[in-house]
Amino acid sequence: MLQHLFANLARMATVSALTLATSVGAAGVAGAASPEDNPIEVRLGASGLQAPDTAKGGLVSFRVKTDDPNGRQLQLLRPHDGVTAEQVYQDLAKAVNPAPHTAREGIRAVNNEADLLGGALVTPQVHEQFTEEIGPGPVYLLDLTALREDPTHPVSKRLDLVGTNGQNANQARFDDGIVIEHDQRFQTLDVDHAHLAYLVHNQSSQIHEMELRPIGADTTEDQIDQYLRKVQLGRPAQSPFTGPATGLGAMSGDHQASVQAHGLTPGRYVLLCMLPDERTGVPHAELGMREIVTLK
Repeated sequence: MLQHLFANLARMATVSALTLATSVGAAGVAGAASPEDNPIEVRLGASGLQAPDTAKGGLVSFRVKTDDPNGRQLQLLRPHDGVTAEQVYQDLAKAVNPAPHTAREGIRAVNNEADLLGGALVTPQVHEQFTEEIGPGPVYLLDLTALREDPTHPVSKRLDLVGTNGQNANQARFDDGIVIEHDQRFQTLDVDHAHLAYLVHNQSSQIHEMELRPIGADTTEDQIDQYLRKVQLGRPAQSPFTGPATGLGAMSGDHQASVQAHGLTPGRYVLLCMLPDERTGVPHAELGMREIVTLK
């Protein structure tokens, strides 16, 4: 079944590349441009969150940057009908609470209230671009770092996607590798270069993210596991990570996005999902959702 899924995703990527090549040939006359060449610019930091008020729906690309030396995390979401963004923010604050019982309640609520559409973990040295298909209507950009620091004052912005740009996922650029998010593990294909674009697909019914943390040349998965367990128990622990997190923000089940980092240093990294499990409230990474990769 998994081989079949990989084959389908790879076939879809190939079709996307061929479609794009055809559309670019036609666009040379019409003057059309890919949204990945003209992304929605988002900046977040201590001074707030800056983004446009409106944009076209369809195949939408966001380029996210920060000047915060500690890094920032942006989350994109769309509340379900009848649910306010404020309610989703309140439950997201619970979901990132270190107490498993509170985190479990929060992540369950969020999964029922909204579609989480990815996001970006960025630093001043590494900015990111993520691309996906989103239909017309309002979406919300949330500074998840600020929410963790002060849940009572969320830093967010509404973005209205008005109409469509006439482009869909079949016209996205070719992705160089694939990451599939399962309930408690990642599955990767050709994730081996620091500067390439990767298609991330959440096959699980739970919400997942893809944090990317740099590690040393000799760091083992067992060392990472011990560190995560000690942190969960509130015990002192020496971090195996050698730098701040980058990567793709949280996505609901059956969603996918392409993500590309700019400025990422080649080396060893570990993919992590630090979101809580809906059954236990324990971070998925502690339950085994982590994978070490080497990026050239």
